[in-house]
Amino acid sequence: MARKEIITKMLSKSRYLYGLQCPRLLWIATNEPERIPGPDASTQYRFDQGHLVGELAKKLFPGGIDLSSEDFAANITLTKELLRQRRPLFEAGVLAEQIYSRADILNPAGEDEWDIIEVKSSTSVREVNYHDVAFQKLCWQDSGVRIRKCFLAFINNQYVRNGEVNPKELFTI
Repeated sequence: MARKEIITKMLSKSRYLYGLQCPRLLWIATNEPERIPGPDASTQYRFDQGHLVGELAKKLFPGGIDLSSEDFAANITLTKELLRQRRPLFEAGVLAEQIYSRADILNPAGEDEWDIIEVKSSTSVREVNYHDVAFQKLCWQDSGVRIRKCFLAFINNQYVRNGEVNPKELFTI
């Protein structure tokens, strides 16, 4: 099966969440992705802010390895290799059968387990966030990686910045 066909036929976390929102949106994202418009300025700003929040969350796990710049295939290959190092991994990717996901943070727990930390730039948890992290857990477990716990990290709305941002106070996990 060609790489493009694998990507087209796989179920990613984004597509899964589209399907929960609207089955027709999932169909369009899979079969006619060109019909989905790009983000408007407001949405792009929210995406950019989310990336900044993600960068701050990485500081909670010193010594981690960032895989966010890797393309699809390189990310999956490198993730498999780096799992043996037992260090925090940022944007680690996994393809199990035909399901694919990247974990914001995959943190070693104990000798042979991992925790998933899904980072959100909001100040509260929404129901869709549970579906998000549950899909990730399924992907990792189906690939043979043992997941101990899943966490959602979101912004502590009681945090008051005093000088440099303190990620330990900024986030609630």
